[in-house]
Amino acid sequence: MSRRVQIDATRFALRDGISWAYIVLDVETRAVLNVYVVRSLSASSAVTALRGGVEKLKKLGIEESLVVMSDGGSDFTSHEFKAACEEVGTWVRAKVSQLGGMCILERVNRTLKYEFIFREEPQTKAELSALCAEFRTWYNIVRPHSALGYGYPWAKLLEVAESLKAA
Repeated sequence: MSRRVQIDATRFALRDGISWAYIVLDVETRAVLNVYVVRSLSASSAVTALRGGVEKLKKLGIEESLVVMSDGGSDFTSHEFKAACEEVGTWVRAKVSQLGGMCILERVNRTLKYEFIFREEPQTKAELSALCAEFRTWYNIVRPHSALGYGYPWAKLLEVAESLKAA
C-alpha cells in the first residue's frame, strides 16, 4: 500500500501583496513535511513544495511509493506537477467532502490561519515565511493531536521511520 501525502495552497493578502503557502502533509502521521511560501500559484511552485516534503521523508528513510492528493487547482492538474507525482508514485484529485479526502489538510490550513497568521498579522512575505516555519515546528512537535492519541506528528513520523529501518 502507498503512503498518502496531501498538498494544498492557502492565500494570504499582505501589505506587500498576495502570497500563498503550500503545505505538504503526511496523512498517516499528520506531520507537516513542508511549508513553502510563494508570490503566486504555479506548477513549478507546487512541484518545489512537493519535492521539499518528499525530501523530508527520504532523509528519514521513508522511500515508499506515494499517493499525492490535491484539489483540482491548475497548479496541481498541470503536466509538470503530475510528472513530479509520477516520479514518487501517483497523483489523485481529492475533494474535501469525500471519505479520505482533503479534510485533514484543510483543517491544518485552518489551524495555520487561526493559531498563527491571523493572530500575528504578518505584513510581508518574509514575515509570513517566518511564521509558517514557526507553525511547522509547533504543529509537529508542540501541539498534541487527538487523532494520534494526543501524540505528536513528528514523533509518530520518527516511529514510522524506525519501524521501516528495523524491518
